[in-house]
Amino acid sequence: MRPIKDHNSALRNSLNEILGYQANVRLLRCLVEAREAMSHSELADRTGLSLPGIHKVVTRMVKTGIIQYTGSGKSQQVEIRNAHPLAPAIKELFKAEREYSDSLIENLKETIKSLESKPKSAWIFGKVALGSDEYGDPIRIALLGDVKSIDKITDQFRDQLRNSGIEKEFDVTIDINGITLADIEARPPIDMENIILLWGTDPQHYLENSISESDGKSSHEDLDHQSLIDSKAWTELLKTYPEIIQRTIKYLENHISQISSGEKKEFQEWKHILESMSLQRLKKFLESDSERSTRLRQSLPFWPVLKDNERTKLEKLKSERKDHE
Repeated sequence: MRPIKDHNSALRNSLNEILGYQANVRLLRCLVEAREAMSHSELADRTGLSLPGIHKVVTRMVKTGIIQYTGSGKSQQVEIRNAHPLAPAIKELFKAEREYSDSLIENLKETIKSLESKPKSAWIFGKVALGSDEYGDPIRIALLGDVKSIDKITDQFRDQLRNSGIEKEFDVTIDINGITLADIEARPPIDMENIILLWGTDPQHYLENSISESDGKSSHEDLDHQSLIDSKAWTELLKTYPEIIQRTIKYLENHISQISSGEKKEFQEWKHILESMSLQRLKKFLESDSERSTRLRQSLPFWPVLKDNERTKLEKLKSERKDHE
């Protein structure tokens, strides 16, 4: 490839420098979504970039005028410079990006909701769930059901997708995998940890139950202990990303009417907890050994609203917790 011979005008082609690097885009997206000034360490944590990398990107971006420093000394933070003429357009661009992905996920959820026979659980897995997909990679969806119904559910879902025109509208390819509880008992045939939940209960719940019931290797005490370890990772995540709580409350409000009576009671209880507890009280509750805490830890409602960077952070926190055990 021949090198670029001429420089473009900073006045007429300012987006070259503003959006010319993936790290620039990550930084801007983070600041736009947060809607507040952030420290270098917070930006590194949320963008997945290294702290030295963030310092380099911020230094580069400040020169474009689209971001600025606020405060001084150790309390210095970074924010979008709203006075920049392109700031409103850039904010709208990231809003459109988020609305595109949110609308696709919501369409998939509504399609599953409209099925005559519904799966026990449905989720996106693979590269899209991991956040490592490229343009053209398929969105891989798993549907979990029993032996008698899974083929029917899978066929209905394929028909609904074809009739809805979702693939054409959103310029995506969708692959569907129907699996049964028997498949899970023989060990999960697909990744069930890094997922985007579309319907029903987190499939990891079925996996844990099947292991416990089939081979006895994981007692209730073992599962409760593991859920307590995981809950500590969750509290660290919520401390870093407190906005997850409000997103979860909104998710629960929209989905309580769509789920079974047993799950509905738990979701209503979770909604009350999240609306009434401060972050510190929620931390104490999640890490408590009380019967109520132990029971509700089995149905944590945060998974469906996590963003890619938050999922990555959670897995890192879980891994660190396991290493310390």
